[in-house]
Amino acid sequence: MLHTAQAKATELDQYLVQKQILDNSFKIQNSKALDEILDVISDEDSRTLPFQIDQNMLMEKYKMSANKVEIEGIITTADFSQFAQDVGEKEVKKLIRKNILQSCNLLFENEFQRVNPYKVELKLSAESQSYDFKIKNSECTF
Repeated sequence: MLHTAQAKATELDQYLVQKQILDNSFKIQNSKALDEILDVISDEDSRTLPFQIDQNMLMEKYKMSANKVEIEGIITTADFSQFAQDVGEKEVKKLIRKNILQSCNLLFENEFQRVNPYKVELKLSAESQSYDFKIKNSECTF
C-alpha cells in the first residue's frame, strides 16, 4: 500500500518528466530548469495567499526550489501565548514539530519532493515568539 501511495505523481511531476527535468523515477535531472519552473509557480501561488493550512496555522509566504520549500506563516490559535507560557518553549516546539510531521503529505505534495533529498524550512510566528523548523522528507512517512 505504501508503494501505491508513492506511485501517484502529481500533474507537475508528470510535466517535469515529460520535459526531461525529472527521470521516470522522479529523480531530478536538471535542477537549474527545475528551479526556474518552481520560481514561476511560487510567484503564481503567492497570489492565492494567505492560505489556511489547518485550524492552527495560516501560510503567508511559500517558495519552492529544487531542494527545498520555504514557508512563512503565523500561528492562529487563540490564546497561543498563554498556552506556550503554560507548557514551556521546549514542549511547544515538540508539539508543533509533531503537527508538522503529520502534515508531510501536504508539505511534500509532489513525488520529486519525496524521492530526492528535500526539506521544508518553516518559520512560524506567534504573538510574542517565532519558531523555525527544518523538516527533511526522510523524517516523514508517506
